[in-house]
Amino acid sequence: MKTAWELIQTVERAGGHFVVNGDLLGIAPAFAAQAVLKEVRENKREIIKLIQRHSAMRAKTSIDEGWSLWLLERCAYRDRCWGMTGALYLSLASWLVDHQQPVPASRRAFVNALQGEGFQVMSDSLVYGLVLKEDLETRPELAKTAE
Repeated sequence: MKTAWELIQTVERAGGHFVVNGDLLGIAPAFAAQAVLKEVRENKREIIKLIQRHSAMRAKTSIDEGWSLWLLERCAYRDRCWGMTGALYLSLASWLVDHQQPVPASRRAFVNALQGEGFQVMSDSLVYGLVLKEDLETRPELAKTAE
């Protein structure tokens, strides 16, 4: 049997997210929880507590604290270039850990933050116009195509 935290991660990896409204727990899209639905129901209260605790922590410590510094230090803006959300998330998480700041709870939270900043994130996990500087350094042809 999975823990409440493992169930949350399983649903998020399947592309779902939880919505809490009081004692009600929703999952969108519903198919994301299909494989673990029985366990989710059995652990509903603990899942709600974790999500509420996590939401309270995120309200206190936003990724905005390190967001702009990380963008300036590790990223480049390039038209006609696409960055991978996975690589960008790992870079941000590493940077935040190095600077003793809280890491976004999931890649989904990171993608939501990217979209909140106005970046276009495609369904195949590509971010338009945002790439890691290290990718530009190791692949100079990316810099040339963007000019």
